[in-house]
Amino acid sequence: MMKSATAQTSEQEGWPPGSHVREQTWLVQVTVSRVTGVALRDLFAQTRRPPRIALTRQIAMYLSHVVFEMSVTEVALGFGRDPSTVAYAFRRVEELREDPELDRTLEWLEAMLRRAGREA
Repeated sequence: MMKSATAQTSEQEGWPPGSHVREQTWLVQVTVSRVTGVALRDLFAQTRRPPRIALTRQIAMYLSHVVFEMSVTEVALGFGRDPSTVAYAFRRVEELREDPELDRTLEWLEAMLRRAGREA
């Protein structure tokens, strides 16, 4: 049986067969980019960015993990980052959730992404 072009491409890029990780990562990245006003290209940039952009990327990585239950490896693949960088992002955002305003924003984003993920 022949695999679809999408399945072949996903496997070649390291995505698990039948995985929705790519679509879920994209949904998180686009949503966080639009809500924060940080350009999508900045979330993918491989060079250092200002702290606000780095935090936005960390939040997107964290939300991918929390909302869609992605592993560190899956998030790293989706964001083109090293797994240790992703693990650091998870810890950092978790610590920052002590700020009530940020925590409310993250809860709102989580709810929105869960809803969007069910509808996709």
